[in-house]
Amino acid sequence: MNGSTMANETGVERPEEILGLLREQCSLYGRLESFAATQRSLVRADDTAPLLSLLADRQRLSAELTLLANRLAPIRRSWTALRERFSPSQRTEADNLISEVAQRLRKVIESDEKDARVLSVRKQNVVTSLHAAHRVGEAMQAYRTPPDGTLDSDRLDEAT
Repeated sequence: MNGSTMANETGVERPEEILGLLREQCSLYGRLESFAATQRSLVRADDTAPLLSLLADRQRLSAELTLLANRLAPIRRSWTALRERFSPSQRTEADNLISEVAQRLRKVIESDEKDARVLSVRKQNVVTSLHAAHRVGEAMQAYRTPPDGTLDSDRLDEAT
């Protein structure tokens, strides 16, 4: 594939344009990492309303990342040939940006996995509490109702 075909396929002709896309990607992943840190504190605080709002913001950011990933897809397919057109300093910058994106993504994934574990434990605790409350309710009902289900008319009202 010649350089002209690569430029047409990617829609990006110059190394500086490619670096611009990589910088944008790195910036978006920086925002995602920041959202993950905020999410972590909201999960720890069990602060549901702001957490839901943050998750909506993360969803919008994910949509932006998807659009950018679509723009970067042809660049990734031709990366080796495109990278050769970069100056040494541009190659270094591109490599650093790609490495930073990977590092940020790893941190986000790790943080999200920790949050998922915390939320899973909370969910299990709620389920356990609900089951215990149900058993207490059943015990109280059994205490109130005689085994044959009839009320004894000879029972004295506790209030009298």
